[in-house]
Amino acid sequence: MKLLLLAGNTLRSRAYTHALSTLTDITVFGLFYGFHERKIVNPKLDITTETNLHDLRLKIPDMSTPITDVFEQKGWSFEFINTLDVNSNLIIDRINQLKFDFVIFSGYGGQILKQNHFETNMPYLHMHPGSLPEERGSTTIYYSILNQKKCTVTAFLMTDQIDSGKIILKHEYEIPPRGTNIDTWFDNIVRADCLCRAVHILKTNHLLKFDNKNGNTVSEEYYIIHPVLKHIALLSM
Repeated sequence: MKLLLLAGNTLRSRAYTHALSTLTDITVFGLFYGFHERKIVNPKLDITTETNLHDLRLKIPDMSTPITDVFEQKGWSFEFINTLDVNSNLIIDRINQLKFDFVIFSGYGGQILKQNHFETNMPYLHMHPGSLPEERGSTTIYYSILNQKKCTVTAFLMTDQIDSGKIILKHEYEIPPRGTNIDTWFDNIVRADCLCRAVHILKTNHLLKFDNKNGNTVSEEYYIIHPVLKHIALLSM
């Protein structure tokens, strides 16, 4: 399977890259944008978060290793595009020149892909920290914790409608104990884990059957969570 990783310079992109490097029978090409414009700070892994993630049997990536180092170790090719705009014609034109089975999107927070991406010749795979179609929008990992007392990550093929498309996989994760760093570590790690599971399903063509139509499903669109609700979610862990 040939995958195109469309990635910004983010910790999520690092988590995805480390996760993909553990898989077999795949080739990944990196199209990295905004790396010169947006720098990244290596995060510190506190002992509480490390212990809790190990107890949940989640693989902890080395977030201090740059994406390019992993690509070079795997013998994967990559190139840079000097723009922060994921919808730039520079990016669209380059994608149209390439041929891969899927695009894995790992952009900067708040970025929304415009229609021109979905006029390319490849489907886009995205990991959403929430149960779709019920939980759409931003910072849904905290709403997932509040609503379900667990964290669901949905892997789906994107469309020009926000958080809408063919669902490949839903995977539920146990909520980590209180004190775990959600934003930097848990969120990125469970998305990366779900990515690996989704790629395996796509490789083996063992797609699960989901009702991808909203139909009678009650769907909520969530926005950036209020600090008080975020605090309540963290206390509920």
